[in-house]
Amino acid sequence: MTGELFALAAAVFWSLHMIFAKKAQSKNIQSANPVDPMIGLFITIFVNNVINIFALSFRHFALDPVPINSTGVIVLALAGLSNSFAGRGLLFASVSILGAAKTGLTKTTMPVFVLIGGVFVLGERFGQRAWLGIGIVLFGLFLMSLDTVRRENKKLIDTAQLMKGIALGLSAAMIMGTGGVLRKAGVNAIPDTILAVSIGSFAALFACVTVLLIKGKGMEILLAVKNIDFNYMMSGVFASAALYTMVYSLRLIPVAITNSIIATEPLFTILFVWLMKEGKREKMGIQTLLFGIIMVTGTIILVTN
Repeated sequence: MTGELFALAAAVFWSLHMIFAKKAQSKNIQSANPVDPMIGLFITIFVNNVINIFALSFRHFALDPVPINSTGVIVLALAGLSNSFAGRGLLFASVSILGAAKTGLTKTTMPVFVLIGGVFVLGERFGQRAWLGIGIVLFGLFLMSLDTVRRENKKLIDTAQLMKGIALGLSAAMIMGTGGVLRKAGVNAIPDTILAVSIGSFAALFACVTVLLIKGKGMEILLAVKNIDFNYMMSGVFASAALYTMVYSLRLIPVAITNSIIATEPLFTILFVWLMKEGKREKMGIQTLLFGIIMVTGTIILVTN
């Protein structure tokens, strides 16, 4: 049950990560001198790496060394590029269009990609109870997605922008789903949470800085670190917490179960958006409660599997 509980914690942390990212992006758009949205992504990944430095220092002095092999490093680096850089970057772009709650719903296909990869690439096998839990969670996510699309179609909004936001969210889901399978393979090769998170985060930071420098944003990078935005910083802190809890969960249980539980993130996003009174533009329908109950039922089945 430990792996399932850590996956549930990761869902909570990922939702907080997206909410603070949305707040930072809204503030940036309203600013007199808005910066490149990728600068925000850089800040969150930069915070990840700062936290990793302290975690690695603790690991060096307090824990036994773990054998490191090149295959594990390469796979974890690719996972970091997929999840922390490419996938998260697309999510940031989607959030700026759809909002945190609706972007969370566009990620509902991610567990499907992970499930396919876990079964056909990693050779994972599940009992009937696990399949039932996964199926119920995915069914609940599907219903929530349909409800969102139905309500959006009733509003006078820019259809092109809506479709663009959905496309970005779905692309992020596919890339992050692939990254999830890679991360599980990397954790199998290097079974250490701190090292696994650190390798992936460093690869993502290297890629992000490289792209920003190519775009001529070197000065903006320095200014972003010097005058770090509080919301982006908190987004990075919660992303770090999500990464550590998620990777630890991957060490204990199949990747498809971990990601099916993490897929309940939209429920926590909706809850936190409401509690933080950030939801005037992201109201969910009454049906969301019923669909949430379905998802919670599936999650309980997985957690108690």
